[in-house]
Amino acid sequence: MERMWSSEAKMKYPKQWILMVNITDEPITNKTFGDVYLITPDREDAYAKAIALGDSMGGKLIVEGVDDTQRYIGGLELWNQ
Repeated sequence: MERMWSSEAKMKYPKQWILMVNITDEPITNKTFGDVYLITPDREDAYAKAIALGDSMGGKLIVEGVDDTQRYIGGLELWNQ
């Protein structure tokens, strides 16, 4: 497990669902950090694992990774249809 900020985990694992355990809130910066427990492309898998863990791993947080790839080639925006 790797301990990191939730916002950092979202950028590190794009298009993935991240289950974080042992969540702690930082009151000064209003940010959340914890241990990355599971990284999966399947949303249902992340939620099922969180339910299966129950209260054994402290607080849990599930976040979706952010895809920040450029959508422009030669000044033209790419469209996904």
